[in-house]
Amino acid sequence: MPTLRDPIAFSLGPLDVRWYALFIISGIVLSVWLACWLAKQQGLNPDRLLDVAPIVVLAAIVGARLYYVLLEWDRFRDDLWGAINVRGGGLTIHGAIIAGTLTAWLLLRKDDVSVWRWFDVIIPAVPLGQAIGRWGNWANQEAFGTPTDLPWAVTIDPSRRPAGYEQYATFHPTFLYESLFSLIFCTMLTLLVLHQERFRWYRPGMAVGIYLVGYGIVRLILESMRTDSLYIGPLPAAYWMSYGLIIVGVGLIVWRSRQLRYT
Repeated sequence: MPTLRDPIAFSLGPLDVRWYALFIISGIVLSVWLACWLAKQQGLNPDRLLDVAPIVVLAAIVGARLYYVLLEWDRFRDDLWGAINVRGGGLTIHGAIIAGTLTAWLLLRKDDVSVWRWFDVIIPAVPLGQAIGRWGNWANQEAFGTPTDLPWAVTIDPSRRPAGYEQYATFHPTFLYESLFSLIFCTMLTLLVLHQERFRWYRPGMAVGIYLVGYGIVRLILESMRTDSLYIGPLPAAYWMSYGLIIVGVGLIVWRSRQLRYT
């Protein structure tokens, strides 16, 4: 019987179905459900989200993979199949955020409803998808942190341990830390959007800025613990992208705070 530590969940003839894919798909489905539910609570048409969701999700996956391949270009330059084969992992959340956000904005900006109201119901669903999708890293034994002997440490097989850490068996489960943060953040953003009329300072779209700042800060902290970071120059790529998310998020919050309450 396969286990969660076996990356293969089950096989259908010659096709191996991986836990990584199941977690990603589950995260997408539940994220779309939450966004549609929030849309209904806010008086928006959830069918409109169902119309655009497949395109946004596809764009996010392509963006997530494209950014990863660019960071690992020396590895993939002569391996086209490897570049497009996502079943074994290799999706970046920063790439997904950029591509998914731009695609959603392009598709929804001409609606009669303000695009910021749409983003309000979409953004709480993003950390929900992250929380579930991160468990794919556990199945693949990747995206873990530095060695630790804490009770909740994750055991990594010798073949999956990074160079220089072969003598260690247990590591910080940074994917678990991000998953738990994402669940908490999803809850906070959902409550904020549902009860936004109680907060005189709130303007539609601020949830996006809050998410960008919050995730940017948390990812900076978690990346400092990771042993498998991909680099751009002297710093991990996630540092640069997280700095960018924080700057954009702060700018968005400030800009939206100057707008009329319901625009």
